[in-house]
Amino acid sequence: MKIRGIFFLSAILLFLTACGGSQPLGIHTQYSPRQIAESIIAEQSQIAPMNYLVPDGEFFWDFISDRYQINTSKIEILDGIIFYAGGVIADEIAVLLLADKANVPVIRDLLLDYANRRRIAFSGYAPVQAGVLANSVVSVNGNHVALLISEDSRGAEAAFLASFSGNLPGVPKDNNLPQTVSYNGHYHVEQAVVPNVAGSNREREFANPVLTELMPVSNGQSIPPEKTEHAGEAMPREAEISAFEHVPAEGNFYPGGEVHTIGGDVYDRRSILLAWNTGDASELSPMNRRVFNKCAYVIDSVITDGMSGFDKQLAIINWIIMWAVYDPEFLSNSPTASPDPNNDNPYGVLFSRVGNCYGFTYTFQLFMDLLGIESVVVHGYDFTTGRHAWNLVHLYGSWYAVDVTLDVTLNNPIGVDISHRPEYIIHRHLNLTSEYLWNVLGHYWDWFSVPIAE
Repeated sequence: MKIRGIFFLSAILLFLTACGGSQPLGIHTQYSPRQIAESIIAEQSQIAPMNYLVPDGEFFWDFISDRYQINTSKIEILDGIIFYAGGVIADEIAVLLLADKANVPVIRDLLLDYANRRRIAFSGYAPVQAGVLANSVVSVNGNHVALLISEDSRGAEAAFLASFSGNLPGVPKDNNLPQTVSYNGHYHVEQAVVPNVAGSNREREFANPVLTELMPVSNGQSIPPEKTEHAGEAMPREAEISAFEHVPAEGNFYPGGEVHTIGGDVYDRRSILLAWNTGDASELSPMNRRVFNKCAYVIDSVITDGMSGFDKQLAIINWIIMWAVYDPEFLSNSPTASPDPNNDNPYGVLFSRVGNCYGFTYTFQLFMDLLGIESVVVHGYDFTTGRHAWNLVHLYGSWYAVDVTLDVTLNNPIGVDISHRPEYIIHRHLNLTSEYLWNVLGHYWDWFSVPIAE
């Protein structure tokens, strides 16, 4: 191990000499962690504007323990700084000075785990930023550890190591970066990259708000238009209640999607369905009554007599796409990030207009139930092994897979302002087969626990 370490250090020395370093690399530096980080950022041509956290400021130690999962009762950090972009931008430069060099490998692994967790969270929703995270570098030298997340992470590593050489990089004299952790209200727009698989049934385009005559397909075969499905008789509906105070969410979201505690109230899918089927919403709690009325308002707005089951499904998905976006704060690493507490259930989608995969999946399921269309929620994983959820819908005697979340993020790139709606709606995750989900989209689940979309 000692010989291998000497070889590794020699390789770094040769690298720095080739890059113009006039003296060999050491393990000590004249620079503070802040100066090292600033010199790294100064060398980056495309790095995002940054906020920063320092040990004697607010949130630094919370970030260290909560985000990096470093146990500061066992590992002493003498100094450090964390520069982060926040929002839906992955860029992050952190430099930590440890009291004990023996803890460097532990911190290195924790920072790599942190970057990988963020990559998983971004994958599928913000693929460009996920790619930046996939190229993250954690570099170490002496008692220093640096987390380097940027488009040019290798250039950032070279700048970090140069701080320990005889050819010290310059530090910007005029650093106007404010020490702020407040979210500035500007959204980063992630340009999603979605592969167009030749011969697949994934892409459907039409202008909003006109809905074209599209029928679900399976393995390239169209379903005959005459195969239609009608919901039961319309139930009495009440006008949407607009004067209702938003109740903050508390409690846990249960994977079954049936119950969610919000303040002193409880979102209860079963009670809403019972009220819909009986036509009596008088016993609903204030929150469930609001969800009930919002759903009735949407159905009255987009569903017309004579629609087929597919037409209804399409109308609801289009409304969700035009109404809500993926919660950008859900992906933010800012210590003051404020993801909507209801982004994992229909209340957040219907009233805060943001959701995550659970929120969109259970909102779609609720609408399908109200329209008399059989559907189920599938809990599984995407190709990054991150938890994910999507729907199966029963139409024309067959099951079809629908990933509402991916169609929402395809049409509304992560971080887009809620006021900007797509001019055209594209569907690439509507009425697919289970085989396609598994082999092409990389969705994984207990195959035998739910129906198979064929």
